[in-house]
Amino acid sequence: MAAIWPYIECFSNILVACELLFCIPMLELRVSRPKAVAMIAAYLVLFNSRNINNLLSAENAQGPNWIISANTIVIFLASVVLIHLVFSSSKRLALFYAAAGYATENLVFYVRNMTSYFPGFPLEGMGLQAFKLVGSLAIGYFIYMQLIRRYPRGHEPNVTNAFMLAFVVLTLVVTNVLNTWVRVDGIQGPEVAILAILCNVMLLMIEFDVFRHSSMEQERAIMEQLMVERERQQRISQENVDLINVKCHDLKHQIAALRDMPAGVERDRTIDELEQAVLIYDSAVRTGNESLDTVLTEKGLICEGRGIDFTCMADGSALSHVGSVDLYTLFGNALDNAIEATEQVSDPDNRLVSLRVERRGTFVRISVENTCAHMAELVDGLPATTKDDPSYHGFGLKSIRMIVERLGGNMTIEQREGSFALHILLPAG
Repeated sequence: MAAIWPYIECFSNILVACELLFCIPMLELRVSRPKAVAMIAAYLVLFNSRNINNLLSAENAQGPNWIISANTIVIFLASVVLIHLVFSSSKRLALFYAAAGYATENLVFYVRNMTSYFPGFPLEGMGLQAFKLVGSLAIGYFIYMQLIRRYPRGHEPNVTNAFMLAFVVLTLVVTNVLNTWVRVDGIQGPEVAILAILCNVMLLMIEFDVFRHSSMEQERAIMEQLMVERERQQRISQENVDLINVKCHDLKHQIAALRDMPAGVERDRTIDELEQAVLIYDSAVRTGNESLDTVLTEKGLICEGRGIDFTCMADGSALSHVGSVDLYTLFGNALDNAIEATEQVSDPDNRLVSLRVERRGTFVRISVENTCAHMAELVDGLPATTKDDPSYHGFGLKSIRMIVERLGGNMTIEQREGSFALHILLPAG
């Protein structure tokens, strides 16, 4: 075991562990869980820093030199590729999390190499090993509590290319060049360790500041969107009132004509028209969930007024554990998008929107399907905006995805020629 331990407790393994500390709570998997485990295991075998360093040392009998720095950079960049392949993240975001993991690994490095930088350290043997283990776990716990736990999954930092480049270069300079330099020149000591620890803490404080500012920017965007949403809801409510007024006006004249109309075909036709007009008052949806009933009834009225065939089969009781605000946001945005897309269909007889909410074992499956004029272009897994003003591009589906992920579910989009479907799977209440 003593001979194997150095291959386990090596730079590449600790680096990936620190990167996963950020990635697992913050990012969705791009691949299945078994495949993700296999890819991470393959990386740890192929880029085991202990094996690579032994190989380089065999080629260079004089011992460690500056090639270790280049070797470390290669291992770091390979971990960036690993994050991008395993998790649903852009290359820039993968680089960001990898840099944060690198800074965290460097803090753990000084705990693991305590005796090299602090020769008079009092512990040794099993006591020293226990101290290293507890110290490393304490650093991970502190980073998790201060930088990760405060932000829910889907709350990604808004990082620019310039900041990303500066952050990564600064991290590499502090954690790589500094460490290599002091090793090569043999100037390891408490002062160097304290300086490096402070630099890495500063880097993580910068990252925390990026998260905080990103949070404020997203909250501001949400407030602006809520103002736009209030105006839109006001227009929709006015549409519903106008629709009901038109129906009432028609009813009044048809009833007046019916009084003086003799029995016959014309009278029967008028009665049928009255029945159709009254159907709008029978369009209230009953799903077993009052909040869901409200939003579905409103969207049904909108479809009625815009000549869209709306069908609904929903077990609202399966969503009793979901809050009213989340229900309004989730179903309101999903149906608004479906209605907007369906209105672009040229054939009035082919304008269809359907909703299904059904319990399947311990899950609830939600499907919103609609006809559409053309297939949407996907950007980061979401349809690109077709509006002139892209200020709120994708806000509806992004908010749906955030809610779904917060509730522990997942969202998928399915496109076929002439149809679009949004599928959501949530844990049942």
